[in-house]
Amino acid sequence: MLPYLLESGNLKAGGHLLKSQSTADLIARSLRLDISIGVFRPGTALRQEMLAERFEVSRIPVREALRQLESDGLVEVFPNRGAFVVKLSPGELQEISDLRILIEGDLILRSVPVLTQSDLTVIRSTAAEAKRALDTPFWIEADRIFHQALYAPARRERQLALFLSLRIAVERYDAIYRRLPEQKRRWLKDHNEIIEACTEHNHEKAHRCLIEHIRSAGDFLVRCAETDEAS
Repeated sequence: MLPYLLESGNLKAGGHLLKSQSTADLIARSLRLDISIGVFRPGTALRQEMLAERFEVSRIPVREALRQLESDGLVEVFPNRGAFVVKLSPGELQEISDLRILIEGDLILRSVPVLTQSDLTVIRSTAAEAKRALDTPFWIEADRIFHQALYAPARRERQLALFLSLRIAVERYDAIYRRLPEQKRRWLKDHNEIIEACTEHNHEKAHRCLIEHIRSAGDFLVRCAETDEAS
């Protein structure tokens, strides 16, 4: 169910480049995964020559891949300095958390009242996927897909795009700071409570559970980033 079919840093399947996407798309996809799981930490330089050698390609598709990541907000490209993984300050992380509360809170209030049995099946299925991915590099993506399933019935495409951009912006911090099993166990408990509220079509309860889920996650990231800055 998860869309990542390639291991981190491996663009080849059976010795051949996959043909469904361009080389630049595949490089961007691989680097996006590496950033999201913390292989490349915030502030890390992404050297074109190193990446070209790693993927056995010229610098042209590497440059295009880096431009894609820049448009995603994952990479900053500076003239004469090169590309770097974006590093967010504690204040920026707090702002993103606050925006997520507004955007995702509104989405779930719109979504829960119109949930169908088919929607609930998808939500439960993505939650199960997240649970299975708990101790793998794909946990972050599985968790994101669960949240997408919660909000999709609202049919607010622009708002969903905003949610995704904010979520992707902080995923690399999830990878760095949230590796403790007890943190993930709490998130699964939160998922179960949200699903229960959705099953009851109780939009107020679902909203309350979701907001607490996002707020506690954001507070955790901000505290970790503040500790990093102080060290």
